[in-house]
Amino acid sequence: MPKSQKLEETLSILAQIRQHPTSEERIIILRQGLKSKYSIAVAQAAKIVGESTITELVADLVEAFARMMVKPAQVDQNCLAKKEIAQTLYHLEYSDENLFLEGIRHVQMEPVWGGLEDTAAHLRGICALGLVRMNYLDDNERISRSTN
Repeated sequence: MPKSQKLEETLSILAQIRQHPTSEERIIILRQGLKSKYSIAVAQAAKIVGESTITELVADLVEAFARMMVKPAQVDQNCLAKKEIAQTLYHLEYSDENLFLEGIRHVQMEPVWGGLEDTAAHLRGICALGLVRMNYLDDNERISRSTN
């Protein structure tokens, strides 16, 4: 099956389950979506997880995020999946700062007419909000506060 047909089929299935995604069968479909090689499908699955507040898929979201960070400009152009995963994890009140720290430091330069452009600014903003929400203090801030 050609790439575009496979992607269209995956997106169509995700769109069909969007209204009622919490059955066991549909959770399996969302898991498969998060494991997709197509970043747009990963982003769509993450968005559905967030809209429906499906906390049992947090580990799958974290795994997908890590996968999208390997050769990021190739596997996740414009940070589509990473942004949606970070947004969903923020919505689900995910509290492991490591993912948000990785996201806040991520720069993704992609070719545009006339040069390169960083497509990760929105991702960094979402991750910053995640760190603020959990009252994250870096090691320097912790040392400073403990000595005062």
